[in-house]
Amino acid sequence: MVILIEGPDRVGKSTQLDLIKKYLEENGQTIHVLHYSSIKGDNVKEKSERHYTEMFNLIKFATYNNLNLAMDRAHGGETVYSSIYRNYIGDYVYEIEERFGRRVLNNIKLYVFVADPQDLISRDDGKSFSVELEKKTDEINRFKEFYEKSNIKHKTLINITGKTIEQVFDEVKHHLHANKFL
Repeated sequence: MVILIEGPDRVGKSTQLDLIKKYLEENGQTIHVLHYSSIKGDNVKEKSERHYTEMFNLIKFATYNNLNLAMDRAHGGETVYSSIYRNYIGDYVYEIEERFGRRVLNNIKLYVFVADPQDLISRDDGKSFSVELEKKTDEINRFKEFYEKSNIKHKTLINITGKTIEQVFDEVKHHLHANKFL
């Protein structure tokens, strides 16, 4: 199984991933967790395309070798942040998804976490891309658009606003079990 967790800063991605890891380990499974961050420097689009193609090669390897893999951020942020901050469109990631075929895509469980913009702004730790309401709203809407456009079959959009960490995790577990990932 492969779990991808996407969403804006301060939405609880790492917290949920830690809970998933602990839950799996308590149930006798292992999971390899990777954290992806943005590419910097020259030729960012070309480097990112190669980076996300390699990421899907890892997913393919995990699929064909029955390994559990989780990624804190993956290719979804490329569709969100490339056009806002890097002056290019990152929609090529949908083509990368398709190249890897149904067997790989059906082995992925995608979670996209969102929240009300004001909620995320109030959680800011000084490391977010923006704390302006209009920009934060745009960022959240772009993550929702990624969720809609993604070719990944098993996907869940969770708005965390007003929910405890445990309530969000209960939703995560429910969808893992409902899709027979656990």
